[in-house]
Amino acid sequence: MTYIPKNNKNLILVRGVSGSGKSTFAEEFLFPISLLISTDDFFMVDGEYQFKPELLPENHLKCLKSVESEMLHPQQDICPNIVVHNTFTKAWEIEPYKELANKYGYNFYTIIVENRHKSSSIHDVPDYVISRQKDGFEVVL
Repeated sequence: MTYIPKNNKNLILVRGVSGSGKSTFAEEFLFPISLLISTDDFFMVDGEYQFKPELLPENHLKCLKSVESEMLHPQQDICPNIVVHNTFTKAWEIEPYKELANKYGYNFYTIIVENRHKSSSIHDVPDYVISRQKDGFEVVL
């Protein structure tokens, strides 16, 4: 038996600690059939990633608003999926996206990328931060 979703609009959150391969997974397996959005996008300045921790809350909000903007003006014929690839270590970080999916009639999925390949963060996230992410990572089964 094959499950057929209620529509072809999908919001997919790709979760995992820094360095787990979220962006690579999204780019390799979900693009070009998906629009890819990440909070990291908002740290790009003239093509260079420039992380400033004080901008993290603001940039997370920009990411969420960007997703809602895409839902308001969908280009489903071109790209039916919106994929957000952020750490999403806490359940509360997922909820606003789930609410948007419900509000705009999107199927909602989450994918967890594990760091079984032992790669390091491309953004040079310190090991102590990654350890904190691992220790606090929440999964709802």
